[in-house]
Amino acid sequence: VGLIALVSSSASATKVTGKVTFVGTTAEYIDSNGRFHATFRMRISNSSCNLPGGPSERWIVVRSGRMDGNFRHNAINFQNAYKTVLTAMLSGKGIQVDGNMQCTAYGTQTINLWSSYIGLY
Repeated sequence: VGLIALVSSSASATKVTGKVTFVGTTAEYIDSNGRFHATFRMRISNSSCNLPGGPSERWIVVRSGRMDGNFRHNAINFQNAYKTVLTAMLSGKGIQVDGNMQCTAYGTQTINLWSSYIGLY
């Protein structure tokens, strides 16, 4: 099965793969400039990370990035990301998340769709 890349703006430092066992919406994130970002979270089980260390189960919060003015297209990118994660969970396919996150067991990792990829495999 091919990889479905959604969004990218820079090279990714971390690759996490695994099975999605939960997906759900969360409260909006408000950045330091008062701009709203849509968010959802997912739990990835039986996961692996290309960096040393880290748990086999992790939570990842996906943030849309700005959605105002010239950045309205991020709403569609966010919707595509949510649908991709939901499809992975419902179909039992593996998921791959590329972005700037740490492979640690400490807390939830947050990625911004401006610099991340989400795909099925």
